[in-house]
Amino acid sequence: MDMNNINYGGVIWTNHALERLVQRGLPQDWAWETFQYPEKSKQRKQAGTFEYERKFGNYQVTVVAKQNEHLEWIILSCWVEPPFAGSIDIKKREFEKKYKKAGFWKKIWLLFLRDVLKF
Repeated sequence: MDMNNINYGGVIWTNHALERLVQRGLPQDWAWETFQYPEKSKQRKQAGTFEYERKFGNYQVTVVAKQNEHLEWIILSCWVEPPFAGSIDIKKREFEKKYKKAGFWKKIWLLFLRDVLKF
């Protein structure tokens, strides 16, 4: 099946969820399988929103979903732990480590780079 399909697997995928798949290098079929066949699930604080989890080898995939007014399932977001190399999550963690150690001017420079590079 096509990666980044808004109607993949009989559910609706938000633009946010599709963007996260790309940014995180997470295969859409892993996220769909997590939603369809979770090993764990729980209700989130927001009413009607659920979190689904499934392991793929050493990776834990999490999917957040809810039903709309037509009772269609909508995938809101998804992520993987540990993050895949080169993903936006790795870049954010690396940024946070550098930022914590940095002095004032280095922090300004790092914030500028983060805004320019959009991560």
